[in-house]
Amino acid sequence: MTTNIPDPSLAPARLPGVDKGFEQRLIDGIRPISELFLASCLHHLFASGVYDALERTAEPHHIGALADELDLDTERLTGFLLYLANEGVVSVDGEHVALCPKGREYAEFRSWYTFLVGGYATTAEQVGPALRRGSAFCTRNGRDVGVGSCEIARYDGMPMTETLLSDAGVEPRTILDLGCGDALYLIDMCRRIPGATAWGAEPDPEAFKQAQAHVEAEGLADRIKLVNTSAEKFLAAPPDGCAPDTIVFGYVLQEVLGQQGEDTVLTMLRSLIDAFPRINIVVIEVANEVANPAVMRHGLARNFWNIYYLVHYFTNQHLESRSFWEKLFEKAGLVQHGLVTTPLSADSTGVELGYLLRGPEGQA
Repeated sequence: MTTNIPDPSLAPARLPGVDKGFEQRLIDGIRPISELFLASCLHHLFASGVYDALERTAEPHHIGALADELDLDTERLTGFLLYLANEGVVSVDGEHVALCPKGREYAEFRSWYTFLVGGYATTAEQVGPALRRGSAFCTRNGRDVGVGSCEIARYDGMPMTETLLSDAGVEPRTILDLGCGDALYLIDMCRRIPGATAWGAEPDPEAFKQAQAHVEAEGLADRIKLVNTSAEKFLAAPPDGCAPDTIVFGYVLQEVLGQQGEDTVLTMLRSLIDAFPRINIVVIEVANEVANPAVMRHGLARNFWNIYYLVHYFTNQHLESRSFWEKLFEKAGLVQHGLVTTPLSADSTGVELGYLLRGPEGQA
């Protein structure tokens, strides 16, 4: 008869010099490794389509049929699901699998897994070599960074933008989003503002393709025009008919600052108000508070922002302080008309900054 525990009659081997507390220290010491693999497998659960297939019904799925449906290797899928069963994410009974309540709870936060794990897992693997003086910046998965960021924006960038515009009495007619990712941000804006049109620029080819697919699927191709180019190139030669009254820089200036420097950011902002003197400029950025213990003790700072700060040092993006951004806007000739941070219900750290800015001719 088999049992679920080791045979108590088995004699343990001897390990001289190791105290009885070692096993518990080992359990505690390698917990981060367990969390690394769990985070990775949760991302793959979502990205592979397995979660969506299981979520469609409460009835258990036959693992072989699930593998056939998704064109997956049955033996590997079985091992993957058994791992997740031990983590309480799914339940496996013989050849059948079903989601557990814990698995369904994780789904609310799948965008964060897309952004941090899908987008930056490869970055984390490169950190060691990239520490060496003169080494190249780490790479990232631009598509997953863009998709995850746009989906997370529903909780931070979107409410900040809407609050800034609403408080200032601004109702956009033509919106420009530089670095639009998968265009979910622009899609949401166009849904919320009937009659508004939009332009989006996205440099990453894969994120751009995803943006096109989303716009087509939502039936908004007549209202949202997309261009596969960088913010700087777009502003250097705006497409015919592009005359925005509102522009959104959602986490874009940090990239331009890191890759091309402060002078390029200033030139871009100045050229924007030269081309569109009365435009409303919304800037969403993140203040660098990684060295501020009062902020970094916060639970969300430890679980999200600490990782965010880390990867930005290695991916040629440059985060700065609130005072830096406000001095830079002043140098560019912009006047601040609003400042907000994230909704307290979603993120009470206060590290994200949302600005409404205008040039000299755009003052009320």
